[in-house]
Amino acid sequence: MDSSENTDTPIQPGASGQADTPLQSVLDQIEVTLDGAESVDLKTVVEAFGNRAFGPVMVLCGLCMMTPLGAIPGIPPAFGVIVIVFALQLLFRRKTPWMPEMLRKVKIPANKLMRVQDKVRPILAKIDGIISARLTWAVTGPAQVLVSLVAIILSLTFFPLGMVPFGVVAPAAIVLLLGLGITARDGILIILGLSLSLGVFVGVAALFI
Repeated sequence: MDSSENTDTPIQPGASGQADTPLQSVLDQIEVTLDGAESVDLKTVVEAFGNRAFGPVMVLCGLCMMTPLGAIPGIPPAFGVIVIVFALQLLFRRKTPWMPEMLRKVKIPANKLMRVQDKVRPILAKIDGIISARLTWAVTGPAQVLVSLVAIILSLTFFPLGMVPFGVVAPAAIVLLLGLGITARDGILIILGLSLSLGVFVGVAALFI
């Protein structure tokens, strides 16, 4: 195996502009992928981000789960599968993302995607303006392993919480923070996301108890 595949370099966004405006770039890529179609499947959306899709895809999944899309039956578990698949690949430093073919069956209506974009884009523009590459040690090495494991556990909560309307908002928000931290190399967002995840884990455990 090539030694270059097992480094501590954080996964970078696929397009150069994503480092400056990672949230808006995710929306832009989705819009390009739609290309006038009435709907798009999840596998096509994910593959559109290219070989370095790990951070942007986590951002996409977290963002969608915090909008009305997260209330569509079957969508939360599907996005949970995506995050788990990508987090595992991030954990093992895989360079070329792989997606299960079954996700082609999960269709997202274009009209709903566009309505979501119109509502959230101004907010995302403000968020993009305050994030930057900082405390990058929190995005590499052991921290990257921890982020991957936490993302997997959070994604598992999408399955039971997906049965409750907007029940996935809290874990999805943390997945969004972690993905944004990876994409922008912002260690502060990573630390914040990891800290907030403890509250989600306690809350979910309390529900089952």
